[in-house]
Amino acid sequence: MDSTAASAKRARRAPPAAGDADRISGLDDDVLLRVLELVGDARDAVRTGALSRRWLGLWARAPVLRFASSGPVPTAAGGGEEHRAALERYVSFVNGVLARRARSGCAVECLAISYTKTDAARNPERLLQAAYVDAAQGWIRYAFEHGVKSFAVDLRVPPKLDEDGNEYEDEDDDDDDDDEEEEEEDGGRHRDDGGEKYSGSEQPLVIIDELLPRPARLETMRLALGGAGLQLPTAMKFASLTDLSLERIEIARGGAHLLGRLVSPANCPRLQKLRMSKLRLPSPDEGMQIDADVLSELWVEGVNVRSLELRTPSLRVLHIDICSHEQLRVSAPRLEEATFFQRSCPPPRLEVDGDLAHVRSLKLYLMAHRPPDSYSDSDSDSDSNSDSDEAENDTNTLHVNDTSILLLKHCSSLTCLDVILGGRKVCKDDVDMIKSSVPHLAHVTSLTVNVSDVFERHDFGAGVASLLTRFKNLRHLSLHLPLFVSLLYDYDPREALDQCDHPDHWASHEISMTDLQEVELTGLTGTDCELWFMKAVLTSAGGLRKVAATFNPKCKQPERKMDAFESMLLDQGMWTSHREAFTLINTSMNL
Repeated sequence: MDSTAASAKRARRAPPAAGDADRISGLDDDVLLRVLELVGDARDAVRTGALSRRWLGLWARAPVLRFASSGPVPTAAGGGEEHRAALERYVSFVNGVLARRARSGCAVECLAISYTKTDAARNPERLLQAAYVDAAQGWIRYAFEHGVKSFAVDLRVPPKLDEDGNEYEDEDDDDDDDDEEEEEEDGGRHRDDGGEKYSGSEQPLVIIDELLPRPARLETMRLALGGAGLQLPTAMKFASLTDLSLERIEIARGGAHLLGRLVSPANCPRLQKLRMSKLRLPSPDEGMQIDADVLSELWVEGVNVRSLELRTPSLRVLHIDICSHEQLRVSAPRLEEATFFQRSCPPPRLEVDGDLAHVRSLKLYLMAHRPPDSYSDSDSDSDSNSDSDEAENDTNTLHVNDTSILLLKHCSSLTCLDVILGGRKVCKDDVDMIKSSVPHLAHVTSLTVNVSDVFERHDFGAGVASLLTRFKNLRHLSLHLPLFVSLLYDYDPREALDQCDHPDHWASHEISMTDLQEVELTGLTGTDCELWFMKAVLTSAGGLRKVAATFNPKCKQPERKMDAFESMLLDQGMWTSHREAFTLINTSMNL
């Protein structure tokens, strides 16, 4: 051994100097266990045993266990086999840790297992599903059996590739073999000799049924199964469950009915938060009814049910996004915050039980313009004498704004409105869908407008100006412009591209902003439209206190355009200016 190696070895064995004392290891076990609770991955918690003897084995008593595996899997010619091998190694490690914990008798209060490999691979989907479905089944049993209070499984496997190496999604194949489904009489599943679970179409299934231990202590559960199937129980009580999230799951037959039963007061008497995201039900014709007495927050995103009925007397937060509902019934008298992003056409028919008098914040989608011949009223030249023709006309007169407008009318105490604005004006004859149908909203004091990316730099103004005519008492206004497609192409840096060839929208509309105090603008590109808008604000809003303007870094010469905005603001009088990267903040000196 050379002298350098010997010195290094002696340094490792030597006790720490007085100035380098290990103060952390001297803390009580409770404090060190609290530190281990904050570790993001159990593998890192295991490695703490190398710090000193004080830490050795301490991780095995931590009440919080998190397993995290993410990032790409190195692939070779094996393709999907490489991914399966990586998944099996991960599952083996998790199962080994859980088995050791079960033998030790130390309780696990929080168990979170995440496997997210999102790089695409040329592999059959079932190759990985069969492996992780079986693992998820075991983890659920462990959580139920060992009194876990918070349980989460997040599985995201690589998307499949077609023959050209492009990603693609499976079509819904639940009805591929009707004869085989009719032969299945045990809820659409059977177990083979190897213990794997399948639906009638040989889909691997995670099964939650009465054979599992009763989850008496479970308070929070999140199941994100990466598109795998889930068989819900016909009757199982979650006495302590307050927070449930089901994501990226293909629900087995009877799903809508069983899901409604699962979250009912009989099975989840304490459920307060429910999230359903990207759930595929066996039939798009199913309806779902959620009857939950104490539910306070509900998120529904990408769920394909024909009708949704909510009987939620304690609901305070409702979020519905991109769902294929044809009918929505809402009974939520205590609702305070609602989000409804529905862009289907015709829109779902909305029925609201009573007034939503407590709603203060609402987020929705509005279309600004439409072609004159779309969703037209009854045509005088058409023969609509028959009942069928009249029914068809009633459907055709519905347009995408109807549900949003009905919500606005029901929210009589609304103060904060957040709008995604679509429907660009392409032709001069396009119909203004805002002025003709959206009511005046005098009680709204805060407005956020998110301009859709269907617009371009010179055509968003007509829609925004029309929307602003509906408000007279705004104090806060935020306007967020998208990344316009034209900014992605470096085709012509001339200043003429910033000039508009249409009238000043802000001057031609009756817009009142006398009470406006704060304005936020993002995504600016320096066009005439934007300058006209700012001039209209400064002219109308005598009490304006703050303007924050952020320019899109992809626009031409952003510094020069910021100079033009700053000069215009300073010319109006008592202002101080502060500049950051692509951001201009001006405040009134009278504050």
